[in-house]
Amino acid sequence: MSDLFISYQSADPLAHSFQVQLQEWAQREWEFPTIRFHEQQPPVKFNGRQSGRLRREIHREIKQSHQVLIVISRETWQSEWTDWEILMARKEDKQVLAVKLDSTNMMPLALMDSQPIWIDPFRPEDLVQRII
Repeated sequence: MSDLFISYQSADPLAHSFQVQLQEWAQREWEFPTIRFHEQQPPVKFNGRQSGRLRREIHREIKQSHQVLIVISRETWQSEWTDWEILMARKEDKQVLAVKLDSTNMMPLALMDSQPIWIDPFRPEDLVQRII
């Protein structure tokens, strides 16, 4: 079980850099939550043949996490996977956290109704304090 399920855009260099930074903090700081990552645009199409298996896997991971962090990159707003992950987090009554890596990035529509807790991406203590 992880404390934090993290949805991020692996193709975005800034999001990838943030992912690496989170992994380093998690290894260095004992108070840092255990984390699990998921790409917002996986190689499987949202309505494709393999999507059912992947949805079940992601749903299980969200269910087993305490919170869900949505890392908002340039393409996040148009990711069907991200909207679905947010809906699953809400369905499972998980607290949704959000971070914008760039202030010009648009947030996904599903995030507007989820009342996320916004965090500063460059302050790891924000994540430590936000974990249940």
